[in-house]
Amino acid sequence: MRTQINESKRQFYTDYVLVILILLSAIVGLVGIYLAAPFNNLDTSKSDIIRQISWFFISFAFLTILLKLGTDRLFTVSYVAYGILLVLLVIQVMARYRIINTSLIPEINGAYAWYIIPKVGSFQPSEFMKVMLIFITANIISKHNKEKEDKSFTSDFILGLKIAKFAIPPLILIVLQPDSGIPIIIVISLVFMFFLSGVRSEWFIIIFSFAFVAFFGIIFLYYNNPALLNRLFGGNAQSYRLNRFYGWLDYEKYSGSHGHHLYNAIASIGTAGWTGHPIGSVILQIPEAQTDFIFAVLAQNFGFAGGVSVIILAFALDLRLIWIALKSDLDRERYLLAGAIAMLFFQHTENIGMVLGVLPITGITLPFFSYGGSSILSYMFPFSVAFYMYSEIKHAHKH
Repeated sequence: MRTQINESKRQFYTDYVLVILILLSAIVGLVGIYLAAPFNNLDTSKSDIIRQISWFFISFAFLTILLKLGTDRLFTVSYVAYGILLVLLVIQVMARYRIINTSLIPEINGAYAWYIIPKVGSFQPSEFMKVMLIFITANIISKHNKEKEDKSFTSDFILGLKIAKFAIPPLILIVLQPDSGIPIIIVISLVFMFFLSGVRSEWFIIIFSFAFVAFFGIIFLYYNNPALLNRLFGGNAQSYRLNRFYGWLDYEKYSGSHGHHLYNAIASIGTAGWTGHPIGSVILQIPEAQTDFIFAVLAQNFGFAGGVSVIILAFALDLRLIWIALKSDLDRERYLLAGAIAMLFFQHTENIGMVLGVLPITGITLPFFSYGGSSILSYMFPFSVAFYMYSEIKHAHKH
């Protein structure tokens, strides 16, 4: 099917494979939210399903508008959106430290990360900020590569500074909310884009070595010098970040406290067998069942077969975007899509990995499956670029 949707009146080719993958993820997610009802207040779960369906309708309508705007306008608008979102993040941090008092920014799960708009719902600026940053970074990389005269460490360092100038302020503000999940997503996506920008290969060794040492250094300190690890995490024995590592590395020992989420999730999944427990069963209480732990809910109800199906569906979406990026010859758009792919792939890997106990719990949701309107709507920005790139690929092959 071809539709006339852009200003140039060129035929637009819709990527129906991508549409189907998004819709299937949405449907499976709605099933998961419905099955999360026994873990939550039933009335709340019903309203969550209605809101999630509404958000998907709104998001697809928004996607159509973004396609009509065109990618050039999106890259321009991203700077304006960045400024507005930065102000909203500042206000949230001010609310956390009681500099201002407003009922619009309540404390939810220990963080001041959402605006609650009466009769509308919640809005999370950091979800949109992570997307605006990949738009801006793609623009920076594209311009930098056109202007650079040589491939040197100096040139690469200058590129890094250009990216950091935009990335560091929102990263600090989001960490102060406090939120550790989205800052990790932002850093991973921007580092991935930096790698693909044509920088010297030595940067791969430097950054991966640092990440390797930091990650396994934390694990080493946990088992050999927990006092030092405590100081590194702020010197507070009740540090929520440190407690998350405790709950991950030894969830059985801390099954009644820090490891409660993980212990219950693994126990519920591990006893589900090939086809799952009876639909709607509550084996053990799973907190945040409709958001962070929706994979545990689906795997508990549908067993190994259901869990594997969710994994295949999630990564099929990533692979489709990778295919589009590889086929396209639009440099700036490819950088943008690379950042979106890094975000999605990391979120899929981290969320499923943390539920299975392979990776630490970070509060990262499963995109298009977990409940949350801000996440769905924010991803429509890079997805609109992906649909545009697919249409251009079809035009190129046609000629």
